Amino acid sequence: MKIEKDLFRKFVKAYEPGQVIFKEGDTGDHMFIIIQGEVEIRKRTTANTAKTLSTFKPGDVFGEMALIENKPRSATAVATKACRMLGMNEPLFLSMIERNPDFARKMILVLSERLRKSNLLIQNLTITNRENQILAGLRQFAVEKGTATFKGHRVKVAEFLEWAVAHLGLEAKELTPVIQEFQRRGVVGRSALGREEVIVDLQKVAV
Repeated sequence: MKIEKDLFRKFVKAYEPGQVIFKEGDTGDHMFIIIQGEVEIRKRTTANTAKTLSTFKPGDVFGEMALIENKPRSATAVATKACRMLGMNEPLFLSMIERNPDFARKMILVLSERLRKSNLLIQNLTITNRENQILAGLRQFAVEKGTATFKGHRVKVAEFLEWAVAHLGLEAKELTPVIQEFQRRGVVGRSALGREEVIVDLQKVAV
């Protein structure tokens, strides 16, 4: 999907790493197309914690639902790398839909993908038991970030805690005793590094 030069000059804006693009609850009058950089969408879970819902990269679109529905933002967007983005207000968005078939097709695909991810998120939120939620997160982290061995996947506890705070919306003080309880009950194995690392057997942690 090409961005015309006049649109680039008028509507492209730069953001620094850590800069907030919009906050949860803000009025949603723009959507964004990432040209360069990376953006995280974060949902507040408590006064002190937030859960990372999505990470967007060049070519991705975000913020479209608040623009289409004319409702407040449902989450916060933060630049995690230096970004350049095309910000589209409603008149520009409607104009692009009408005169740019490639853009219209892109938006159909985006909305379809958003619906699929929303359904998965709803399924995950139905896991109300905290242990099961942490267990499901531990299994996902082991598959994505762990080191596979013949005994199972080796997982650094500190790395999992950092990931879980961002992705599960829980605080580290809530997670640590649960991990220790998993070790005590043999749900996860111990490694030679003691409490610094656990061994995750994917069959044992299936939920």
